[in-house]
Amino acid sequence: MRFIPAVLLASSLLASSALAQQQFVAIRSVTVSGLAERKVVPDEAHINVNLNAQDKDMARARTLHQTKLSKLMMLVKDAGINERKVSTQSSSIQPIYTYRNDGTGNSKRVFEGYRVQTGLDITVEDTAKLGSLMDKIASAGFEQGANTEWGNLLNVYYTVSNPTKIRDEMLAEAIANAKAKAERMADASGASLGSVYQINENGTPQFRPVMAAAPRAMMMKADAAMMEAAPPAGEQELQSNVTVTYELK
Repeated sequence: MRFIPAVLLASSLLASSALAQQQFVAIRSVTVSGLAERKVVPDEAHINVNLNAQDKDMARARTLHQTKLSKLMMLVKDAGINERKVSTQSSSIQPIYTYRNDGTGNSKRVFEGYRVQTGLDITVEDTAKLGSLMDKIASAGFEQGANTEWGNLLNVYYTVSNPTKIRDEMLAEAIANAKAKAERMADASGASLGSVYQINENGTPQFRPVMAAAPRAMMMKADAAMMEAAPPAGEQELQSNVTVTYELK
């Protein structure tokens, strides 16, 4: 076994301790939160349209449904809305059965036909066109040959057309708010800001779709004048929160 003199061992430990202190010197920093607030009014409308057709013959049900779909797309085109603004949300073909009393106290399952259904979302960027288009859809006779219990013909909601742009702007505003706060704190303490060590996003603006009044039944016409005169929806208060850590020099 090799013995190391105590003096050399002590010197080695002191050197190691000094090196460790140099490597782990506490870095002076300041951590601040930043906040951005904004009030946003939804600026585009969406019409959800539920088209369905029912017949005991599947091929006929599909043909009836396709006729309705083509008619809807023509109404959209006539309103000056690009067909790319129409998206399919759901699509299905289902056999429909009902249960009836067979006269002996028992229920008998009866085949009623096939239901072909498509749910569509129409983005209306120019909300001045909304009332007129709703009126035409409600008056187009889409309830004919349909299962009228299968949801509403149409629903309307409003949303923001450029949520990503607003989120990015608010994020930049929140970071600028944090930097201004950190600069004031650093100046008050006789220091200055250095590099950014860390940024955390604590809160992202949440845009809520705003539902609007729609016809109470499939056969009811929408009041175009009322829809065009009504404001899209109330303001939404949004917030963006960040936490930023800066080096102090």
